[in-house]
Amino acid sequence: MSQTTVHTLTLQVMSVTDSNVLETADGLKYFAPEREAAWIGLLQAHAELTRGLDAALSARHGLSFSAYEVLSRIAHADGGHLRMSILAERSQLSLSRVSRVIDALEQRGLVARRSCATDSRVVHATITDAGRAMVSEAQDTFFEVVEERFLGRLTCDEVGQLGSLLARLVQAPLGSACPGAADAAEATAGA
Repeated sequence: MSQTTVHTLTLQVMSVTDSNVLETADGLKYFAPEREAAWIGLLQAHAELTRGLDAALSARHGLSFSAYEVLSRIAHADGGHLRMSILAERSQLSLSRVSRVIDALEQRGLVARRSCATDSRVVHATITDAGRAMVSEAQDTFFEVVEERFLGRLTCDEVGQLGSLLARLVQAPLGSACPGAADAAEATAGA
């Protein structure tokens, strides 16, 4: 009587839940390759740019990128002041993060907190002359890094296309699968 050895081969079979999200046999989901490249590319580009801005602004001006962004938003606001909640919204930072940044800027004499004359619950951040001088000095670094690490790597047409695509992303209602896909499908079907 002879013994037969049986080897079991386990294959990882991928099932498709839809055309954009794939799933392993054990239920782990991941993006299809083109979507994965777009998603990871966006995250990596953002991380590289923000790290570069943070390093350059810190080394040359003693400002974090968040501090520069907050200071710049206040400097560009009418009257050189913004309500803290509006500043948080415009800078894409949490209100508590903006408050910590304002604390640090205030200690350096770059901004001042001012209570609203008509509503004591409202606090405004106001840029000082020293803060305006700092923004003026740091803005060259900001534009240099953005050009070097981002916009300068793209053609003028690509910058326009990217701007249009990103604008569509922030304007698209949440849950819309593929803005414009129905229009493109109709155009293809009609051709």
